[in-house]
Amino acid sequence: MKEGYLHFYTLSYFNMNTQTTISQILHVFHGKRTPSMFFLIEVNGWHHGFSMFKKMTREQLTHIIESLEDQGFIAAENKGYILTERGHKQYQNYFNDHYFPKYIKNFIHSNIRIPFWNRWQLLTQVFSELSYSNARYVPVVKHPHHQENVRQLFNRFDSNRDQLLKQWVIEQHFIFEHLEESFRELLLNQFTGHQWIGKTREQMAEFYGMEVQEFTFYLLDAVERSLQFIESNREELSLHQAILAILHEETNWGLSASTFVTYQMLREGAKIAQVAQQRSIKENTVKEHILEIAFTFNHFSYRKFIPKNIYEQLQTYFETKSDFTYKEAMDSIDGLEFMHYRLVELERMRAK
Repeated sequence: MKEGYLHFYTLSYFNMNTQTTISQILHVFHGKRTPSMFFLIEVNGWHHGFSMFKKMTREQLTHIIESLEDQGFIAAENKGYILTERGHKQYQNYFNDHYFPKYIKNFIHSNIRIPFWNRWQLLTQVFSELSYSNARYVPVVKHPHHQENVRQLFNRFDSNRDQLLKQWVIEQHFIFEHLEESFRELLLNQFTGHQWIGKTREQMAEFYGMEVQEFTFYLLDAVERSLQFIESNREELSLHQAILAILHEETNWGLSASTFVTYQMLREGAKIAQVAQQRSIKENTVKEHILEIAFTFNHFSYRKFIPKNIYEQLQTYFETKSDFTYKEAMDSIDGLEFMHYRLVELERMRAK
């Protein structure tokens, strides 16, 4: 097997202190939504790989990992593998010369990065052609859902399209004036406009001397930085905010469909037992939903789901022993539930 980007990207999931299993990596690549996987990804900073390779089979991943083991980059330990000194050096050497994702550090954008990029390209083309009063062109994004969404946006402002165009131009200038130069060039070169055809992903990868997969991570980092900038400049980018709001609604704000229903009910003041009863699901399922919400939203108010005395005890124990385990917590704290432990652990992780 050719030792390409994916080979060394997979190597990045191993470290010298704790073992990583094939199943763990495959669950990250497939975007498995369980509390244990959310925690594992949060601890290791694997957000960039979440749902990235949904079609990868276990056999394909096993083949890559066996190749890494044959080369002495990883070594089998119990049911998983650890990184070797040789593998650590090889990983460092490779990514000294290749791009590694740096900015994807959350779950909330996991469902909208690619849809936002598609919609951004389409809107850029539409506004460009509008500025030349040209209605005869082939949309660069063919998906009917994105095209319908653009039509809805224009219908909302049908009486004043010139003002909408002006607002778009102002906001685009604002974004690209502040975006890192390397990302600015990367994105602008792919936009299609009036009498201008943007480069394809394959053409851009060749231009940068990258494999397509390496360039894909580079592109997604650029999109992530753009999303972060848009959401931190709401007043200046109201039109882009409206576009993002629609995307978030379409993708359940980064949550699974079922968890999103629970989230709405909790926001309206429903208790865990009420949610379970009204939805005919188990209370433990609701608690798993709360954990998913907590891992997805950095500012979700989850302390109300932890009894005050349990919260204070957990904080005290964590202060005296940073690696205080759930088993130790269960032996020490009456009435403790796994959700309580994990939420406090997450809060402390994010406070560092």
